[in-house]
Amino acid sequence: MPEPLIEEFGDGIKVTMFRKVSSSAQKVGSVDEKVSSTFDKYVSMLKNAGITDKFIESIETVFHACDTRVVFGQVNVQEWLECSKSKATNVMKAMKTAKIIKKVPGAGFGRYQFIEL
Repeated sequence: MPEPLIEEFGDGIKVTMFRKVSSSAQKVGSVDEKVSSTFDKYVSMLKNAGITDKFIESIETVFHACDTRVVFGQVNVQEWLECSKSKATNVMKAMKTAKIIKKVPGAGFGRYQFIEL
């Protein structure tokens, strides 16, 4: 099973558990193939927004970590990219500029999700 996502909020924590991908979905095509082909749809939006190839690679890593179902924030990006806070901020800014992520109301401050294409 995928590792749970543990986040701190003030004096509490939030734990998000993910279900295991069913074997029937893997028979049709591998999960990596589906995620890759889905991310390709975002590349044109990123290039049209003037996002550099280096940032696109980082954004693809973030996408592979969460796909379109997971709500994430800067701390998650920092963890997934194993980078500094400033780089995570710049990656988030690039995704917002390209309008490939949307703010998720009710999920907390600075929480986003990839848009469905």
